[in-house]
Amino acid sequence: MKKAIFSVKNIVHKWRPPFGKDITNHELEADEGQQFDNMPKEGPIFKLLKCDGTKVLIEFSEKFTLKGHLHPRNRQVWIGMEDAVDFTYLWGEDGITKSLKLKEIVE
Repeated sequence: MKKAIFSVKNIVHKWRPPFGKDITNHELEADEGQQFDNMPKEGPIFKLLKCDGTKVLIEFSEKFTLKGHLHPRNRQVWIGMEDAVDFTYLWGEDGITKSLKLKEIVE
């Protein structure tokens, strides 16, 4: 079974004074069919559907929006090697942007 390694950048935008933002980075691994990157109260955000050569197919939570894309009902996106894709969450106390970058696919 194939596995993907991702770099995840979390940016939390405070919507109340002092209106700052917190940025954290971490790495995650996921097997095909596995959900990953859990969020308190919302559960898993992403699911790795398929590894295909140098790209992966990801399904993301309905609570997130794919930044800059016109098809909000489509919850799947291909991510290529070293490509970063941004997702936005606007339903909580703070705004959250998650940038998911594919680093490696291993067998």
